[in-house]
Amino acid sequence: MMKKLLVFLFIPILFVTGCKTKQAEDNKPVVTVTILPLQYFAEQLAGDHFRVNVMVPPGVSHHNYDPNPRQLQELEKSKALFINGHLGFEQAWVPRMKSNYPGLPVIDLSAGINLITSEGSEGEHAHEAKPGEHSHEGVDPHYWMSLTEALKIADNMASGLIKADPSCRRMVEANLRKLNTRIDSLAATMSTRFSGLTHRSFLIFHPALAYFARDYQMIQHSMENGGKEPTASHFKELVDIAATEKINTIFIQKEYDQENAQALSREIGAVIIVIDPMSPDWFAEMEQLATKISEMDRR
Repeated sequence: MMKKLLVFLFIPILFVTGCKTKQAEDNKPVVTVTILPLQYFAEQLAGDHFRVNVMVPPGVSHHNYDPNPRQLQELEKSKALFINGHLGFEQAWVPRMKSNYPGLPVIDLSAGINLITSEGSEGEHAHEAKPGEHSHEGVDPHYWMSLTEALKIADNMASGLIKADPSCRRMVEANLRKLNTRIDSLAATMSTRFSGLTHRSFLIFHPALAYFARDYQMIQHSMENGGKEPTASHFKELVDIAATEKINTIFIQKEYDQENAQALSREIGAVIIVIDPMSPDWFAEMEQLATKISEMDRR
């Protein structure tokens, strides 16, 4: 009888504890980020103080994304919206969000970033933006794939979080120092691993590594041509480039079809490596990318 009584007493305690945990989660202040890699920075800096709402969910391309009603409801609750500043869907939706939620702070994380512009598609024929040049159609938005620029992302986000809730200043600043130390350590490791690399050119389906390539004096060649699949003439051009520069690696993002990459791989004898620039675990993805790059000399 006593055992049955203890069981019945224990069940309500579990139920109440679970409700409190859920309630505590629901009562956390919300901040919104537009893409998954920015979630990593928000969570590293905010700890469990904020609940992070991500607009573009896993497996969905940011190129043609439209927010759903639930995400807009979460945005309405948010203390701040952190944006990349140069993604197509942001340029379409952020003005509407500012109009609908005039009190919502919008923090553009590209402030202070050494932006790369392009003459054609994202990252194709890239060059650095002129001083003061900030938002125009040809800016490559993939600056989070640079450890150098990631330090600026972290600093910008930390400032935004503190403005959203000044009571968390000491925590955010302490977490910022820890995150910067991790990024600096990985950057030093990469510099050492890449210093003697002889294969410094690579092919990539969608040109997401221009900033990474700039950091380490590498060359990215995009299979996409004007944001579209390669034409026959561009395919032939890539074959010639691969032969001249002894390219043995083709990177492709996990969400893209591999058919064209496989055809080019057969033609030039290169290895296809799948990467995930949109991973929510940004740091782990950068570590894996470092390993894959450093292995180009052994292929």
